[in-house]
Amino acid sequence: MNKQKSFRMPNAFVIVFIIMVIAAVLTWVIPAGQYDTIEGSKNIDPNTFHLVASHGATPWSFVDAIFTGMQNSAQIILFTILLGGYFNVMVDTKAFDGFISLLTKKFGSNAVVVIPILSVIMTVLGAVGVMANPVVAVVPIGCILAKKLNLDPLIGLAVTYVAAYAGYAMSPMCPMTVQTAQRIAEIPLLSGFGFRTVGWIVIFALTMVYVMRYAAKVGKDPSKSVLGKDIQSSDVKDAKEVPFTVRHALVLLSLVIGMAVYSYGSLNLGWGLNYMAGIMFIAALLSAIFAGMGSDGFVRSFLKGAQQLTFSALLVGLATAISVILTDGNVLHSIIYYMAAVLDKMPKVLVGPVMYYINLIFNFFVSSGSGQAAVVMPIFAPLSDVVGVTRQMSICAFQYGDGLSNLIFPTNGTMMACIAAAGISYDKWMKWMLPLFGIWFVASTILVIVGCAIGVA
Repeated sequence: MNKQKSFRMPNAFVIVFIIMVIAAVLTWVIPAGQYDTIEGSKNIDPNTFHLVASHGATPWSFVDAIFTGMQNSAQIILFTILLGGYFNVMVDTKAFDGFISLLTKKFGSNAVVVIPILSVIMTVLGAVGVMANPVVAVVPIGCILAKKLNLDPLIGLAVTYVAAYAGYAMSPMCPMTVQTAQRIAEIPLLSGFGFRTVGWIVIFALTMVYVMRYAAKVGKDPSKSVLGKDIQSSDVKDAKEVPFTVRHALVLLSLVIGMAVYSYGSLNLGWGLNYMAGIMFIAALLSAIFAGMGSDGFVRSFLKGAQQLTFSALLVGLATAISVILTDGNVLHSIIYYMAAVLDKMPKVLVGPVMYYINLIFNFFVSSGSGQAAVVMPIFAPLSDVVGVTRQMSICAFQYGDGLSNLIFPTNGTMMACIAAAGISYDKWMKWMLPLFGIWFVASTILVIVGCAIGVA
């Protein structure tokens, strides 16, 4: 007798392809319509919706949309692949591992000092995009730290994975999410930097309060650990401490200077993704030189990192094909019109949060931040024009919905890899993480409401 196969969530490519099919069907079902744009602006005029000739998707236009989507998002695709290579070079220098080891060696068992310091470093690395996926590699080091502090592996996850993703989720500049969404929404890169930074500080501060309270509780009474009396899991993967060297310091310095230069140029000189790609290339090349990787080592490391983000990059192109189908079928604006009709009936204070919650749910199915941006932002950006929400806040709604829920949804591969590296089961992880996510959820909802109320642009 054959056993029934358990259900498995389809690959993100499959899910996006299914959405493409649905989009093609909608071009035959939804009345075609169009908004006019405001003169001298890329924003649509909410009072100009009118019906136009219908153009239902054909089998050929459906296939062609895939290539057209790749073409339309070529800059983002190439940028994502290049950035994966550059960041991996820096990770392979072991500079981050060495600096974490330096902290554990210097501060020893002083949890009150070492936990916040390491968490700050990890959240900054998460915010700039370095520690989005590579964070898995430093989780075992965090668990070593937790063991030295006589705490459980959850603290190891908190100071590495949780801190990094708090930065990633609330980042004022993350290339894969914020900058990708801003490019699609056609607003200046790194605009809204101040508001996002405030939100990041709020979420990180709440996280630190939660983590330090838990650490204090377990430190006094190990039986209070979510993991039970045996707080040190035997499943934790081994990791060696890496001595911090001058070479490592130079690698970190090159990253800090590079990101500072780009931030200034983007905010004051209108620099785009091409400048960030160039600056990160220089930083990665200097890192390889400082670390003594050699030309072959640099190329191998770059190609490995580029390969790791090729999936996400190509997913952007496939996701862009959805908006191509809806636009060519003249139904994208119709969808916006009907969604706006629903949102307009809600109190204005709830419009932003509803957009946030929609993307939070969508993140369960497509956990790639850049892939989500390609699906959601072509709808969210013009929708925000109609419902009276700034495009900047529609991006925040997307960003928070994508980032924060990455720490609870089992469809997120990075989360599952991180808890596995710490030797923690998903049910134990959720018991610890859900209260913190609840705090994040409330705080981020308030941030969206405030941002919409003050009209962050």
